[in-house]
Amino acid sequence: MKMFRILAAAAVLPLLLSFTACDGKAPAATTMSVTTASVTTAAPETTAVSETTAAVPETTAVPETTVVTTTAAPETTAVPVTNGATAAAITTAAAPSVTTTTTTATTTAAATEVPVTTTATTTAAATAPAETTAPVTTAVTTTPVTTTAPATTAPVTTAPAETTAPEVQVSELLSIKELNTSSEVGSHAEDDYRTASIEINFRETVDLRSATTGYSRYDNAYYPRVKKIRDDLYLLLYMYGSLGPHLYWSTSTDGVKWNAPQVLFDNRTSDKVITYTDGPLAGTTDRYCATGADACVLDNGDILCVYAVRPNKGYHDYPDYSGLWMRRGTVKANGTVMWGAPEKIYTGHTWEPYIRQDDNGQVEIYWTSIVAYATMYGFDVDKRSTCTMQIVSKDNGENWTPNIQAGDKNNYVATRVYQEYIGNKVPYGNYKESVPYFGGQMPCVTQLYNGKLMISLEVQQLDQSFDISYAVSEADGVWKELGLLEEGPDTSVRSTFDGASPYLSCFPSGEVYLTYGDNKNLKYKLGAPDGSEVAAKGELAAPGTYGVWGSCELLGSHEMLNVAHNKVDGKYGVQLTHAYLNHRTNAPKTTIQVDGYTNDWTDNTDALFVGSQSQAQITLRTAHDDENVYFLVSRLDNYLMTGDTATILIADGEDSYYRMVFGIDGTVTVTRVSGKTSKKIDADVQVAVKLFGTVDDNSDTDEGMLLEIAVPKAAVGLADKTSFRVCPMLANKDKDGSSAVMDTMTVSTGNTTYWPSVVLD
Repeated sequence: MKMFRILAAAAVLPLLLSFTACDGKAPAATTMSVTTASVTTAAPETTAVSETTAAVPETTAVPETTVVTTTAAPETTAVPVTNGATAAAITTAAAPSVTTTTTTATTTAAATEVPVTTTATTTAAATAPAETTAPVTTAVTTTPVTTTAPATTAPVTTAPAETTAPEVQVSELLSIKELNTSSEVGSHAEDDYRTASIEINFRETVDLRSATTGYSRYDNAYYPRVKKIRDDLYLLLYMYGSLGPHLYWSTSTDGVKWNAPQVLFDNRTSDKVITYTDGPLAGTTDRYCATGADACVLDNGDILCVYAVRPNKGYHDYPDYSGLWMRRGTVKANGTVMWGAPEKIYTGHTWEPYIRQDDNGQVEIYWTSIVAYATMYGFDVDKRSTCTMQIVSKDNGENWTPNIQAGDKNNYVATRVYQEYIGNKVPYGNYKESVPYFGGQMPCVTQLYNGKLMISLEVQQLDQSFDISYAVSEADGVWKELGLLEEGPDTSVRSTFDGASPYLSCFPSGEVYLTYGDNKNLKYKLGAPDGSEVAAKGELAAPGTYGVWGSCELLGSHEMLNVAHNKVDGKYGVQLTHAYLNHRTNAPKTTIQVDGYTNDWTDNTDALFVGSQSQAQITLRTAHDDENVYFLVSRLDNYLMTGDTATILIADGEDSYYRMVFGIDGTVTVTRVSGKTSKKIDADVQVAVKLFGTVDDNSDTDEGMLLEIAVPKAAVGLADKTSFRVCPMLANKDKDGSSAVMDTMTVSTGNTTYWPSVVLD
């Protein structure tokens, strides 16, 4: 017979925001009945102490439930007497804790408990007044003590017994955003990066277009970039149309609600008008267009925004009118951004700039360059030879090196840092001999945990197809300067997979994060912390989006924001999708009281996350002691249904594992799976359930549930283990009659090799 010890504490509606009323009194609570035996303590003056508290039946009936009665340890308090005598020791049972429940949602429901009243009688020299401390009330009655003393001696008084304030018990239903609160630099650098994965948060997807915001300027948005300015301020940049000509910006305090877009570059203003005085367009009027804005936040708090500017008609023939422009933003305390006047910082054909500041304060700009071949051979309209160039500033963008200005006699060459040979081609025009062509454009750079830099690029082949390449710098982020016909860097991993418009970031723990487009979706690949390789398979970073020209931004130690432009009803807009890193977690050694309260988990924030397929999501935290491994499953779910389950898989070999499925009522089944065979096993699993809502009632919006679990190590093959691999899953039903939506991490559930590990500290 399977034996499960289950503690169930179900919260029911109406939901309570707090357990403390406005007058400071605790609200009415569920009746408990717990009986403790009377206790007699011998002392010089004998005191008989008896305590009785009434126990409470649990409010939720759970299948295969064993009623558990818990008796608190007695607490002994010595009562001093002023005449030198010692009163009898008073033994009282510790009062049950007053329960308060907090959640990340707007309302809270939880079981509450009645304060305990204890009465003790002792013998003393005088009568002490009763002393009351909520929720434990101790009434102490004393009678005179006969002592030998002069008749004039004043009566002796006994001080009232001291009481201990109760521990406040809480049940916190936390979201993944509130967990994994920190990460040391390079903490997972030695791990196999293939055991890490990214999980999209279905609940945290933002769609910016006129239909959702009321702002028409979000329509026809391309090339979106988001930058985290500070914890309460985000900057969005994008261009209007696939080739410009305008640039817009917007801000948000939470990354969800965005302000009305403002103009950063408007080519309709008078200062954007050009009249050519020489060359093939002499006497022609033209206008400047802008594309590809990017930005970085400097150490001093300023924002440097850089973008590519070109003449609309004369781009091919007039490199002096093209270049990089920059605007400096100053951030006010209230979050307002004040932009300075635009200034030109480089001259020559440019596309797709990327800007960053290094740890040593140096500001670096990388961009796609075609200018050398264009000035040497003429503008090739069929296919251009490209490379990545760089300029740097050591004074927060006041001055730039090299300083390339109009009329440059060296083909407008800055510092060439990347190019790879793609074949020979005859340049467009009157040339008859072929020359070497190169690729390496749309650069993005991130700093690795070891201080080196990693660069990613797209390479357009001669047949117009696109591939992704990447490379790592020398020590301290130094790039070798390349010659006109020189490939490099030597660390280049060239044309590794199909894709375009890559964007790079790096988690503090070490994992590299690379997004790219495949013409259908924005995808991502995780990479090795040293930048030597990326995963073979790509995963969706922003489902339903058009993948070209997307980006990403690190928001926290485990949180990444994916940014893409999507197309809905024939209009392009911006989609923002939050995603979270799953990787190795640590389980502290501690004994957990399986009671549904989360006090024991306060300092344990290492968590795994599942929640990409529906509004329901779970986090999984772990702890252990010599006998048990403990799990805390926090489930956010707007519609609690009977068919909802949480599943924990514990690896026991490459293709074998223990599967534990937990129902919403606290029931659990444990199965050992090996290949294609499975067998149910008996295990003394202890479960405590707390519900924040009403099951099978969709007339309201629920918050979710907590599962606190203790599993004997011996039952799941962990008796002598120092770590194990784990895979959490959930099944979600949002209404009666619907089939359950299954959700898990982006790992294979049939092969445990790349499940994240849990280290038993």
